[in-house]
Amino acid sequence: MTRNLTLFDIDAGQTEEALNNSFEAWLAHRQTSRSRAKSERALSAESMNVYREMWQAFAKFCAERSLLLADVTVSDLETFLTIRGSGPDPEHPRQTTHGSYLSPRYANRYLVLIQRITQFQAKLDGEEANRAAALLRERPEYKYAEAADKDPPPDYLDEMQARVLIAHLTRAPQPDSKEKMTWKTVRDRTAVALMLGAGLAPGDIRSLKMDGVITTGGRRAGVPWKLAIEGNGNSPARETPVADWAGRQLAFWLRIRAQQVIPGNYVFPSTMSGTQWSHTRCFEASRDVLESAKIGKDAGGLFKLRHTFALRQLRKGKTEEEVARWLGLLDINSMVRYRRIVLSYQDVV
Repeated sequence: MTRNLTLFDIDAGQTEEALNNSFEAWLAHRQTSRSRAKSERALSAESMNVYREMWQAFAKFCAERSLLLADVTVSDLETFLTIRGSGPDPEHPRQTTHGSYLSPRYANRYLVLIQRITQFQAKLDGEEANRAAALLRERPEYKYAEAADKDPPPDYLDEMQARVLIAHLTRAPQPDSKEKMTWKTVRDRTAVALMLGAGLAPGDIRSLKMDGVITTGGRRAGVPWKLAIEGNGNSPARETPVADWAGRQLAFWLRIRAQQVIPGNYVFPSTMSGTQWSHTRCFEASRDVLESAKIGKDAGGLFKLRHTFALRQLRKGKTEEEVARWLGLLDINSMVRYRRIVLSYQDVV
């Protein structure tokens, strides 16, 4: 995409295609990089898929407004982040995504992606890069979004919230209930169960494979008690324990999955064809589970479940090194944020 194109030269389809071409060129450049710097090194397949999905949403936003990268303003970026946080869902335009769910950290990652691709394209075109994303990232809520020492204590479920959520996730279908229980309902609840009961992040949920579910050696025959998580560019391969209630819920889901004859190796497929769950759909489905349990409106998002798992393990006497390994954290210093609250946390799950 070159700057000598104007809004009168290209239509929305060409704009979107040009923006997506910029992304693919940046991605190809990253994949050939020999740098060890996190911002320059090659990306994992998982990261590529997530970034591509993020960028395609931004490209569509720009195309609908006839915006080239050089034309995007701070106001445009604010509008985009608002839309991403409060709907409508681009895959289901008649449905509204309720409530703002873009945390400052997630919004900042969007801005970083936009900034890097803008700089990359400007360098190719021999022009000065648009600084809109860089300027917006100077705001405190984004500037310190990734800084561990600036973060507030991690948000987590209190005793009552945890009990309510577990009851909701493991509740059997009621004959007289109007609630529609489909295979996707069980999938979504089980995914949330593993975030709370095994400390999995949404990315771990999406990439979890059938051969990573371990039942051998457990206390109950056929009930998963440990998960093997594949490594990616952000965390190493690891194993993590599963709470007993979450293991039973996972066993139930695997029976439903088998009954539906869903092919493939993904534990949580997107469709009956066995394809991988997309980043956006996994996030929204899991968030909807929290909202249906009446605990999805406060801060913390899905990661409050992972924080609750970490606090539970630390409260049980597990070392910070063990818990960090189960969470897939490369930096043990990330565990410092739990210390101030671990002594007051009551073990529930």
